[in-house]
Amino acid sequence: MSALFASLPDGFTAADPRADGAIRHIAFQEGRVLIARRVRGVAMRLDIPCSSFRGVVLSMDGVDDPVFTIRLDHQDPELSVVVHEAGDDADVIAQWRAWSKLTGLPKFLEREAGVLVDADEELGALRTGRAPAPRRRGAVAVKRRPRFLTRRRMGERQRMIRLPAEREIIARD
Repeated sequence: MSALFASLPDGFTAADPRADGAIRHIAFQEGRVLIARRVRGVAMRLDIPCSSFRGVVLSMDGVDDPVFTIRLDHQDPELSVVVHEAGDDADVIAQWRAWSKLTGLPKFLEREAGVLVDADEELGALRTGRAPAPRRRGAVAVKRRPRFLTRRRMGERQRMIRLPAEREIIARD
């Protein structure tokens, strides 16, 4: 994953209505998001691990002239980070998947404002997701040997004790 983070730009600026100058600086390091801004003269620097974000959200605003937005969604809306905006959908899906892979976060679609749908579990009318666990494949069954293989295995030749070859005497009545 370090190669993916190394390919990112050093940082960028984003709009922040509460910050002085309405700008905040965002940078990415391996597994972390760094946000720097100034609010009422107080400098703030936040170091947020990627695991604290809920997921990578793809949303679309506008119908006639759509704007696609990809953001790292956080429970606190002020900490959510918009990572990509585009007016056409040519590259948006690839960017969305790349950000999800880069951060290790799940992908979400925002159909309505604030309503997130897990993209890995829904594809149109088809619900996808993890397949149910196959029957009789539990850890106990995997470790158990089949009936015809329950005989003892042959031992290792190096560990076998060699007895001197002597003649065996059998008494008969």
